[in-house]
Amino acid sequence: MTSPRPSVVGHRGAPVHAPENTLAGFRRAEQDGAAWLECDVHLSRDGQVVVMHDESIDRTAAADSARRTGALAALTAAELAEVRLEAGEPVPLLPELLAVTGVPLFIEVKAPAAATAVGKLLAALPTSSPAAASTVISFHPEALAQVVRDAPGTPVSLLVEQIDEAAVAAATELGASGIGPGIDGLCLAAGRAVHAAGLRLNPWTVNTAEQLAVALACEADTITTDDPAWLHARLDDR
Repeated sequence: MTSPRPSVVGHRGAPVHAPENTLAGFRRAEQDGAAWLECDVHLSRDGQVVVMHDESIDRTAAADSARRTGALAALTAAELAEVRLEAGEPVPLLPELLAVTGVPLFIEVKAPAAATAVGKLLAALPTSSPAAASTVISFHPEALAQVVRDAPGTPVSLLVEQIDEAAVAAATELGASGIGPGIDGLCLAAGRAVHAAGLRLNPWTVNTAEQLAVALACEADTITTDDPAWLHARLDDR
């Protein structure tokens, strides 16, 4: 392989080794060499940006958590502070992650209503912060368009299950820096189309040798994985 080494992205941190979307998981991903961290965000009932993949705490709350059920949009930040995840980890808010990360983030806006708050948080960061170089990602083009309006200059990248002409056109219209396709829907022709459009190729989520082979053949710019240490070891073997 002669193509440049892709950047490694820790998907929800390093969930193979630490609870997903927790500060402990993000620290582990950085320790394992992730150049980027991917996180998911929603809004709490009182407008705080919450780092969690699901719309509710039901799946990830620990069995001994003081609060074990509820939709994020129905809970306040104070109520979410009662929740404990695996290994006793609290539910982080995005400002907490922005303050401690040593690398940029891929911030996935799961709920479009969170786009404005995310954009404002990023726009307020000092240029010296590693998080200031973060990219906002989403399956919702309207959420990315809102970030572009609220935080001009903040890169955005469109998430898709599979790349087609409509996806490339939508990303181009947004002024996106890239497209993030599901790895199992990626092919050489799609990868070439993304690069021909001047976009970065950011596939997710690569956890097997077969998936990695596809990402590398398509000359992915970043590769998102649940295990950054494993991915670095495989890249070292090339």
